[in-house]
Parts: sequence; C-alpha cells; structure tokens
Amino acid sequence: MRYLNLLLIVFVSACSVFAQGIVVDHTCADLDEIPSIWITAAQNTIQSHYAHTSHGGQLTYGIGFVEDDDPFYDCEIGSRYLPAVSGAYCVFDGQETVSYITPALYWETAAGLDLTRAVLDNNPTLDTSMWSWCCQCNSYSEAQVQAYLDALTMLEGEYPDVTFIYLTGNAQGTGSGGYNRLQRNNQIRDYCAANDKVLYDFADLDCWWFNPSTSSWEQNTYEYGGTDVPSQHPQYAEEQCAHTTYESCTIKGRAWWWMMAVLAGWTSTGISREEADTGLSFSLSTANPVSVPFSVSVSVPIQCELSVMVYDVTGRETAGVVSGAFGPGEYSFTVNGLNEGVYFIGVNDGHSFTSHRTVVVN
Repeated sequence: MRYLNLLLIVFVSACSVFAQGIVVDHTCADLDEIPSIWITAAQNTIQSHYAHTSHGGQLTYGIGFVEDDDPFYDCEIGSRYLPAVSGAYCVFDGQETVSYITPALYWETAAGLDLTRAVLDNNPTLDTSMWSWCCQCNSYSEAQVQAYLDALTMLEGEYPDVTFIYLTGNAQGTGSGGYNRLQRNNQIRDYCAANDKVLYDFADLDCWWFNPSTSSWEQNTYEYGGTDVPSQHPQYAEEQCAHTTYESCTIKGRAWWWMMAVLAGWTSTGISREEADTGLSFSLSTANPVSVPFSVSVSVPIQCELSVMVYDVTGRETAGVVSGAFGPGEYSFTVNGLNEGVYFIGVNDGHSFTSHRTVVVN
C-alpha cells in the first residue's frame, strides 16, 4: 500500500484545520481553489474504500455530479469492487458482499470489522477507508460513539498504511434528537482534533448554504433548551436524491475532492486552478510534447522570491529549476534531466501567485 504521510504537515487553508490533522467542511467546497495538479495527483495516487447507508450516498452522487459538470474530475466507483481505470480516482463502494453498510457491517460488531478487513486485505492498493453515518447520532449514547472511535483507532493500528477518515452524522434531525446529534458530533470532532485525525464534517456541510444573492454562506440553526443547534439548511430539504437536494450532494462531492487533493499533497493554500491576476506570467519554449532540454520563460513585474519547480504526476517534487530573489524583468530558465513522461512545471512568486503547466516529455 502507498503510505499517505500528509498528517505530518500542518495545513494552513480556508477550510477548518488543526495541527497535523485535516477537517473538511463547507469552506472546502470551491474546486476552483484547487490547482489541477493536485486533482491529477489524487487520481494517480489514491484509491479509496467508502462504506455507507443511504444518507452516505450523498457523497457518491455528489462526486458523480461533479464529474458530469466537468469530466476533468474523473472518478470511477465500483459497487463492492475496486475499479482499475488509469487516470481516474477509483473507489470501492460498500463491502465485498453487501452494499448498504450499517454500523454493524463496518465497525460495530466483530463480523462487521472482518468485512472491513476483507476489503482492505483483498485490495492492498487501497489508501483510505471511511464509513458514513445514517441517523444513528440522533440516538446513540456517548459510549456507543466512543465505540466507533475506538474501532477506527484499532483498525488504524492494524492497517498503518491506510488513512481512516472519520465522519460526523447528518444534520437532518431536529428536536431532542438533533440536540443529541450535536453532542455526539462534537464528541467526534473533539476526538479528531485531539488525535490528529482526518475528519469529513458531513453535518457542517448539511447546515451551511451558499446564498448567491449575497455571495456568502448561511448557517441554519434552531433553539433547543437554550442551545442553538445547527441543522440541515432548508435549501437542502428535498428528496431529490439520497434524502437531500442535488445541490447538497454536489457540495459534498466537491468537499470530497478537496479532501483527496489534500491527502495527495496539496497544502491547501487557496491558490486557484487558474493563474492569479498578479502580473507575473510564464510560458514554455515549445508546445507539447517537449524534448529536454527546454526553456521556461518568466515575466517578473516586481521584486519577489521566485521559484520554478518540476513535479511528477503524483505531485511529488522532481527537480528545482531555480529559487531565489529576482527583480523586475524577463527571465529564461532551462529544464533538463527529465525522463519520458508527464510533468508539471510550477512557478511561485512568494506573494500570492502560483501557476502550473503540464508538459509531456518525449
């Protein structure tokens, strides 16, 4: 299995973070913030196991809707098997013998744990595994949720090369059940924060809706016993698919891609897929495919700490072309020493500009 070592990094991003861990929430739903290099890296380096009930289907529907909108986000989902599609992010959906995965079929019983182990044992290229709640957090006790946390921690010990992703329960319930859900979800959040885990905050994504008329996010809450309890936003209260709206599913699919990009190596700095409009620009000396050596031309408008780097298709740094202080001017740098294949040339000005170009070396 490929070891994902991203938990050794402290991430600074627009989405909620904690030291050495990752939280994916509603602020992690803008795909234009993710450089394309890290989507490609996720597609080339990560394969995932995802088990869920019908509510958890919001993620699989959502990642499909994202691909429908833009085929660049190629994802292949296999029902009870792991697809083998080059260049696509591949997902094993369910367990080997069942598709609708209750707690008892993933972590809550010895038999369920064995089903999870079977998927991981028989598919050694899997890098991540996660399970999505239905509505259990509306009624589960603190001890029951602790059993979930303990079970995932045990699996982490058994499979150190797999990143287990924790989830909060959906936020559809109100009244006393919704209040109990808030306590149990906070229990999960607190555990993840204290133990540097990866958390996909499903409940948070349920509660926030982006209002296009105000260009801002709005959170829905209700009052229970003097507490403001977050709950599913009314904009998502339709049965279009998987107990919610197409919009809600799509937002969750975008957040899933964000999480995979971070696990693939993106430091989540909020740089757009497109070039930021800061004045700095760069170009290649020839159109693809290229032969080595080839040149990278950079136009520098202001004094900056310029770096030009080469990354392979996994997102790993292959070579540093140049790094240092440069004044305004036009510069040309030679790239050499690359084998045949696909690479990304990245330019950063040390301020707010980062951009990448794909090159095919023949």
